[in-house]
Amino acid sequence: MNDLQPTFNLWTEPWITLERADGSMTTCGIAEALARAHEFVDIYEPSPLVVAGIHRLLTAVAQAIVNPQREPDLISAWQAGHFAEKGIADFGKQYAHRFDLFSMDAPFMQSADLPLKPAKGDKTKTIAYLAMELPAGTAVTHYRHGSDDECAFCPTCVAACLTGVPAFASSGGAGIKPSINGVPPIYVLPVGKTLFESLLLSLVIPDYQPEVRSRKRDDVTWLRSPVMKKAVRKGEEATTEVTEVGYLHSLTFLARRIRLHPEQLNGLCSRCGQRSEWAVRTMVFEMGESRPKDAPFWFDPFAAYRLPEEKGKAKKKDTPTPIRPNEGRATWREFGALFLQQSKDTQRFRRPSLIAQMADVRLVDDLQLQSFRCIGLRTDMKAKIFEWIDAQFDVPASVLSSEGAASTIYEGLNFSSECVGIIRSVFKEFFGGSGKDARKFDGLRTRMTDMYWSSLTAPFRAWVLDLAKADDKEAARKAWLTNVIQAARQAFQFASESIGDDAASLRKRVRGENKCNAMLIKKQKEYSE
Repeated sequence: MNDLQPTFNLWTEPWITLERADGSMTTCGIAEALARAHEFVDIYEPSPLVVAGIHRLLTAVAQAIVNPQREPDLISAWQAGHFAEKGIADFGKQYAHRFDLFSMDAPFMQSADLPLKPAKGDKTKTIAYLAMELPAGTAVTHYRHGSDDECAFCPTCVAACLTGVPAFASSGGAGIKPSINGVPPIYVLPVGKTLFESLLLSLVIPDYQPEVRSRKRDDVTWLRSPVMKKAVRKGEEATTEVTEVGYLHSLTFLARRIRLHPEQLNGLCSRCGQRSEWAVRTMVFEMGESRPKDAPFWFDPFAAYRLPEEKGKAKKKDTPTPIRPNEGRATWREFGALFLQQSKDTQRFRRPSLIAQMADVRLVDDLQLQSFRCIGLRTDMKAKIFEWIDAQFDVPASVLSSEGAASTIYEGLNFSSECVGIIRSVFKEFFGGSGKDARKFDGLRTRMTDMYWSSLTAPFRAWVLDLAKADDKEAARKAWLTNVIQAARQAFQFASESIGDDAASLRKRVRGENKCNAMLIKKQKEYSE
């Protein structure tokens, strides 16, 4: 790098691509994105992880500007239809300098004590580590068979990927801990008719913010010290423990200690393909902030949780478990935990407090559909990253606040789980074999299960909509039961027909299908009574 000093201020420089209703795109800085949020419908980015990161950053800034304390504050801001230009301008006057990506003394979401050029003894990593969806280090060999040393990101891509670190930083080897929410959960993002509505629906008043948040200080990235202390080793772990976390701090939690090394390359960005004068190939990327092991559990307002199960008077597990992506489990099957009000019979989950706020503060009419985008990252709970999930749901606003609808949907989900248990157990009984053949048809049984759940995706979404508008909700409920039974029969028939057509297999198929149908009909009657 020569002696020129690069600058790229996220407050004013265009780096966020926004989409209009007609499909056209505009790239803006944070200030313009907020000022014109009512003109756009959504954030556009190929990576949903980046979308979630940018959404949470914009939410943090909007939260600071609007600063809603009570329900009327949200209602008043909603009725205005746009963010106040004066509030954005005042924020910019105070903090715009803290959004410079390559600042010498206060770099955005980085540690200023590290130099802009790699120093002797610095353990640098390639910029590919910043993009969660790209393989880097030893993972390159397993996933791509290429070299991450060739990666060079333009400032726009660097900024975009940097925003995903607070939400998606996961475990990465000895001493490398995940971010404030642990192994990344599924984040539920409200989607309004405009970006303004999406962001305003994401603002959380104090009553719905994490109870354990600090009321005294909130070290959000534009207020905190620009120097992050180097992690101190305790045994095999390197920690920079944070005992107090404010709500805005949690949205910009610096789980990694980072310093970018910009170079004047005048080449193509290896991520977006655009030509850029400046690019980043290497950086310092090491353990950053973490919370103490004995810190009170942090409930992120955008995430849902499975609560500890009680066995008698004792709990099997002391802490809640975030709802995360699971291999082979479609996101819609988590609908109850993600969106529904809990009753005495379904207190196994805690939906995002943001959803609870939306149910209580009626910004959207009960007759309207409220859209949500659910974004998550599936890992092995450690360093390996397998895939992202990105699912959208249209939920009637009335369903969010209806305990009756919640109870009905939970019952329907339980019914579908019991039916899949039937077809799996009957299949194993007739085609499981014994000895060496015991696992012969495991793959086929898995495909049968996948087919079953896949075929129920569209009917489930339709059923949720019908519950809100149908005059005869009982008829809608029974229609769902019928759809489930039909899906179970078809999946079992598909699997049994794949066994073979010799006489012995045909006899097993007939007996298996008869038993399966009988058990399914019995189960349907139990739920119909």
